[in-house]
Amino acid sequence: MRAVSSGNIRLWLWWACLSSAFGFRVTPLKLGIRYNADNTSASTTKLSMVRNIDLPEAIVFYGIESMMEHSNGDSDDDTSLLLRPGIVRLLNECRDVGTAALLLSEELDDESTVKQTFERAWETSSSEEISSSDLQKITEGDERVLHFRCLNSKFVCPVPIDNEQSDEFDENIEFYNLQSIGRSPSPAFLLDSLRSVHIDPRGFGGSSGFGRGQWVEPRRSPMTARTVVFIAGDWVTKKNGYVDNDTSRVKDRCAASRAAGCRVIYLEHLSSDQILPVSIEDDTDAMSLCDAVLDSFGNNNPRDLQPVSLDAISTPGDYWLNPPNPRDDIGNAVSLDEIVAYFRAERDMEDSGCVVDVDADNDDFDDEMSEDEMAAILADLDVL
Repeated sequence: MRAVSSGNIRLWLWWACLSSAFGFRVTPLKLGIRYNADNTSASTTKLSMVRNIDLPEAIVFYGIESMMEHSNGDSDDDTSLLLRPGIVRLLNECRDVGTAALLLSEELDDESTVKQTFERAWETSSSEEISSSDLQKITEGDERVLHFRCLNSKFVCPVPIDNEQSDEFDENIEFYNLQSIGRSPSPAFLLDSLRSVHIDPRGFGGSSGFGRGQWVEPRRSPMTARTVVFIAGDWVTKKNGYVDNDTSRVKDRCAASRAAGCRVIYLEHLSSDQILPVSIEDDTDAMSLCDAVLDSFGNNNPRDLQPVSLDAISTPGDYWLNPPNPRDDIGNAVSLDEIVAYFRAERDMEDSGCVVDVDADNDDFDDEMSEDEMAAILADLDVL
């Protein structure tokens, strides 16, 4: 307490006696006596808001190129494929927290071929981190982490794990099931693939499980706003040469992922001295449609600081703050059903050999206004 004059002390004692007689409460601040904040037991706490951290409910590898790469050598077939560094670590993270992972292919014909391609790449990618991981837990069983989908997949609702809890599943999920008609840039193939898997939603809380509550939602399909799609450039073999815009699907996949309402990360290829059987053609136009552009997933050591981890691609995370909405190439909001119907009608017409005459549809709009129409408009303006 700071020093006060004797007059203030007498005033305080007089006020204390008077207040005790009438039941008043004495506060030294009213008498001009101040206390040093360092000597008082009272403390003030600054309030701050804790925002929920939404870990990804699903990660999608759109195309074999986004998950695998070729090894050194002259062979450009599937036997030379390796898993990209960091893929195994990322899949193990998904297994630990219950995030679904999907490998989508628009080139391979059936899911078994996609799965076999992944297993061969797993076996070829021999390292200590990969050998210690269990391939069966990632690709097999009801609780498998990685799911394989292709255009010919028959999309149905997942079978409930526990028959006693079958009423918790939403059996009214609608699938487009358009096969090749639903390929990118239509989001139908991507949406059907996400709806064909189920996850256990996580409760409210922070990253890495901090302050997270119990799971209260029933099992459901992953939300597109909490889905991250990885896309990489085309492989161009030495035999086939350059891939032009008519055959490249990279930009189409980015557009389909944006239209579905997902976050998109592009994996850029950095030039190196390694002699590979293929070259990678990065699409700068596709990069402009993505939320982030990275050159790798990192490595398979979980103790290292990684550019891609579930915490890094959370919402909010290292690359974005808010969840996305379905949007087109220039950022306008789109309706999923309308855009799927548009591509379906367009491709049905292409298959049937029909050609839309755009000039014929615009003939009425190209005609000049007649003198009578102009006069009628001017007469209406005179009344105003």
